[in-house]
Amino acid sequence: MKTATLEHTDDTDARLGDIIAASPHTIGAGFTAHHFSEEAFGGRMDPLLMVDDFVMTAPTFDPHLHAGISAVTAMFEDSTGSFLNRDTLGHNVALRPGDLYWLAAASGAAHEERPEQGARTHALQIFVNLPCRLKKEPARALHIRAEEVPVIAGQGHRVRVLLGRSGTVIGAEGTPEEITMLDGFLDGGRFSHLLPAGRQAWIYAVSGQLLVRCESAQRALDPATATTVEAGPETEIVLHADAPSHFVLLAAKPIREPFVKHGPLVMSTEADVRRTLAYYAEGKFGRIPA
Repeated sequence: MKTATLEHTDDTDARLGDIIAASPHTIGAGFTAHHFSEEAFGGRMDPLLMVDDFVMTAPTFDPHLHAGISAVTAMFEDSTGSFLNRDTLGHNVALRPGDLYWLAAASGAAHEERPEQGARTHALQIFVNLPCRLKKEPARALHIRAEEVPVIAGQGHRVRVLLGRSGTVIGAEGTPEEITMLDGFLDGGRFSHLLPAGRQAWIYAVSGQLLVRCESAQRALDPATATTVEAGPETEIVLHADAPSHFVLLAAKPIREPFVKHGPLVMSTEADVRRTLAYYAEGKFGRIPA
């Protein structure tokens, strides 16, 4: 088990963080990922705990438990075929390219995700921390279909507003805590997002070169790198690319609470972890549909 406390700084001149490169991660012949963990960002990723930009072409993970977090699967549009998602809430969902599935595991839920035969899943798997007051709530899920996602389109940019809002465009709501998620494409254009006061942003270059500007600072992101904007007063984030570029922006209010990590369980205390594991062993979180 690992205990962590997220730190932050009040230096408004350094709100735009360092550039962090993903760690490569491979499992067998059917799973590769660009992996990011909160440890690399020194609290600037909060409330995000982990992001994997992954490609899966074969079943890789057995059914497994999550607790104290939301486990989010955001399907990229270049996926082919379906990504099959089953969980102890009774859901058996075939996720399609462009879909998002948000499992707010909270007190505990197990799931299994795998590509259907012949499919190629390209997606983000995101672990979002929950504040202590929500970690023991009943689990629930939100499925957002690609056709339901509003799009901001203009000269040199196309941005899907999966969650929250950007400008006057409002995406899906209903997550445990307010969060914005943008899945965007630039090609010789720019896009600006107004980050509300008190929100922190994580910006990832999926492909192509991406220039990120915030206040007086800027960062040039290569593919599979990310940077952050620390919480503070309302500010504008400007993204620019001279050639085709694909980015993801996630923004939310940081939690800044200590937590205990035990694999895909993130609880407030070690006792909570032990209790959750015992409940899972006793079958108290239900069954995954056949």
